[in-house]
This record gives sequence, structure tokens and C-alpha cells, in this order.
Amino acid sequence: MSQSIRCFIAIEIPEPIQNRLVRIQEMLRNQIQKASWVKPSNIHLTLKFLGDINPENIESIGKVVEEIASRHYSFSLHIGGVGAFPNLARPRVIWAGVRVGAEHASALAQDINLALSRHGFPLETKKFNPHLTIGRLREKVNLKPYANQYRQYDSINGAEMTVGAISLIRSQLDSRGAIYSTLQSYSLRQH
Repeated sequence: MSQSIRCFIAIEIPEPIQNRLVRIQEMLRNQIQKASWVKPSNIHLTLKFLGDINPENIESIGKVVEEIASRHYSFSLHIGGVGAFPNLARPRVIWAGVRVGAEHASALAQDINLALSRHGFPLETKKFNPHLTIGRLREKVNLKPYANQYRQYDSINGAEMTVGAISLIRSQLDSRGAIYSTLQSYSLRQH
């Protein structure tokens, strides 16, 4: 029996944009001491978390994802806005939002979710909210007083990209945090 591997499907974010988000993390770090910040190379936009899967199923999962990717056109994605889940008063996750391209990312996530549910993966019923996790909180903190200050990030210069592919990514948990490696990328249709 092969050992299962933890995987997810995501839009990978180019390094220059990851570096812009690091500058935002540095600003936030002054207000939020008890957060755990996502490493720049791990910042991505998750479309579907698969959890632990048998490596023997990667090929069949890949075929499903490749089929979906071939039906979606490449699109522009502009990252902007900072917020928290469930909200700024009780944040657990701090995120950077999607200003342009959210509907395309949501359509992709919805198609992947539906197609993989036919292959035994749980069907996500919550509304998909495209975002990039940049930090996690384990202790209570109220960020509501900073809401107006966060508006400066509604538009982030240089945080635009063209999404031309989606990736199947492996997540290995390590003492230094998660280590992500791209197993396969699937091209979207070109205009």
C-alpha cells in the first residue's frame, strides 16, 4: 500500500507578486504579533483542497483537472485588498483578496469541485471565496480598528498576472512548516 500524500489544486503566484505580499505581511506584523505568516514561496490561490490521496490516483485526478483546464480560457488576475476570515473582529486567517478575475477563479474552482465529487472527493457546499492566505492566528485579536488602514491595500501595484495554468501541488508538513512541490501543471485555453 502506497503512503498517501496531501495535495491541493491551485493557481500558483509569480515570485514578484509573492514579494509584494511579503511587504504587506511586514506591515501587518507590527500590529499582529501572534500570527504565523505564510512563507512567500507558499502563497497561492487554492481552488480545491484534496487532502490525503493515494499516489496511484494522481494520474486519474490529473486527467480530470486537465479536462477542466482545457475548457477554461486564461484570464487576468489582480490581487488587492486585505481581510480576514471569519471577520476582522475575530480573525483566524488573514488574506489578500482578488480584485479582478474572481469570477473566473470561482468558475474554475466550481468545475473542479463538481468533477472531482464524481470521483469520490467531498463536494464543497460553501461559496468559493478566492483569496491568498498570508497569515494565520491562533490567539484572539481584534483587527477591526485597523480596517481603514487596510484600505491602502485595496489596490496593490504590480500585483497583476495572467493565469495560464492550474497546478496539482503536494504539501509535506515539516518541522519548519509546509513544503509545497508542484506535481503537475495544466494549461488553460489561450485566447
